Amino acid sequence: MLEALKRRRGELNDWLTARGLAHTFSLPAHQLHRATLPLVGRAARSPCLDAGSGRSPWKPLLAAQGVDVLSLDVEDRTGEVDLLADLQAMPEVADESMQTVLCTQVLEHLARPWCAISEIARVLAPGGHLILSVPHLSVLHEVPHDYFRYTRYGIQSLLDEAGFEVLEIQECGGLVSLLAHGASLVVMTTLGSLPGLRGPIWGLNYALLVRVAGWLDALMGLRSLYPCNYLALARKPTAGGRP
Repeated sequence: MLEALKRRRGELNDWLTARGLAHTFSLPAHQLHRATLPLVGRAARSPCLDAGSGRSPWKPLLAAQGVDVLSLDVEDRTGEVDLLADLQAMPEVADESMQTVLCTQVLEHLARPWCAISEIARVLAPGGHLILSVPHLSVLHEVPHDYFRYTRYGIQSLLDEAGFEVLEIQECGGLVSLLAHGASLVVMTTLGSLPGLRGPIWGLNYALLVRVAGWLDALMGLRSLYPCNYLALARKPTAGGRP
């Protein structure tokens, strides 16, 4: 049963990614995407390492912004990965060769996330930026490689230890968002996998469990107590400690 659900979820992700809609699967994904967009617009510069790129949903957006992207992952699910490597130890990427690192929803799948943050600091040029997102409240996924959940204090500690200047950390999604994600997961991996129903079920899911639930989530608040995800922007200091 679990394997069948994983397969259906993978097929849905492929279908959504091909249409540029990966962020519309559920409310937490949509909220995180909307919060990440302005950071990418402000901070992403060439070359950019998409660290743990997965299905590379950010590559077209970065390319449209004129940013050259090197996508890195431990596996190539779509034929879009440029470099097969482990983020926890990636000697294939030269020291201080990147102006930006984008790392979204990856650290929870790494057994040694502190090593990954250290490697990111190594490959970033002085003054370069890291755009990082991690989950706080989330169902188990990508098992057995699902190791950690993060608080803002854990993120701050990891980045401080690696020598980053943390510019901002923000919460994305609250309690309603978490509950809506569970409902989307059920609806999209059952009814949404039936022949001929994927499009209509996606539309219904997006209208009710993303847009309407998003309004309720914003109305209720509670993001500081029940954040689904955290999003951080950090900078590698220059030699003199100046931006």
